[in-house]
Amino acid sequence: MSATVLAILSLLFPPVSILSCAVVALVTLRSGVAAGAVVLLLTGLASGVLAQVLLGNALPVIGFFLVMWLPGWLLAMLLRASRSLALTLQGGVVLALVMLASQYLQVEDPVAQWHDLLEPFIQSMTESQLVEKSQQSVLLREMSQWMPGLVAVGFLLQSMASMLLARWWQAKLYHPGGFRQEYHQLRLPRAVAIVTAVILGLMLLNDGQVTWLEYVAMLLLSAWFFHGLALAHGVLGLIGANRAWLIGIYALLLIALPHAVTALAAAGFVDAWFDFRARLSSGKGPGETG
Repeated sequence: MSATVLAILSLLFPPVSILSCAVVALVTLRSGVAAGAVVLLLTGLASGVLAQVLLGNALPVIGFFLVMWLPGWLLAMLLRASRSLALTLQGGVVLALVMLASQYLQVEDPVAQWHDLLEPFIQSMTESQLVEKSQQSVLLREMSQWMPGLVAVGFLLQSMASMLLARWWQAKLYHPGGFRQEYHQLRLPRAVAIVTAVILGLMLLNDGQVTWLEYVAMLLLSAWFFHGLALAHGVLGLIGANRAWLIGIYALLLIALPHAVTALAAAGFVDAWFDFRARLSSGKGPGETG
């Protein structure tokens, strides 16, 4: 019932979809894959009936099922089996890559499709004088080029937000304090850092056109952002810093979003090589570590 009601409410306020997915994930984490599948199927059926009655169209529920509930169930299954947020994050990146590839399987040129979809929106902004007419075509071209990657990144962010929320709920209900310890230890392996370095190197050889390399780099940047945020929580926890530091970090994410995300992603990438939390835990400085 909770997952269904939240799914319907998300049609009015999309971020609520994270809560709906987290409910399915929580059941899977706590009661098992089969129990999660039952909730998944019943929620899909109930939401489809409600959408047909309220909206006269149940098709949005199919998209919701494929984009939110099913990936959430799969990631919760992975997290339950591995007990590793880092491995779950890597699984989320793989699913986001599938999401990216599916856009090219559905249409021959996703950028052209996004160009057609965004054109009325940009035109309305021009008519409202929010965008200068001379910049209309440039803005439309730039937005269309980046949209396939942004869709995949949005999918990854929503999926991981649902997983983290479900894991936090589980800890609050059954293992108080467990999520804090697990989240503070989230750390992507060095192999992901090597892949990231290779992708960035290939981008330098590119001729400036937005390609799948840029989209993959965006997904990896998002993954390193989660790593960097966990690093910040872990380091501040180890040194016993005041909670105001965390409040400041999240405030920066609101007022300086691109720069703060990039800084945290860079910190996470560097941590894959130096493991700052292990150094702080052992009490050894950089010169004392082999």
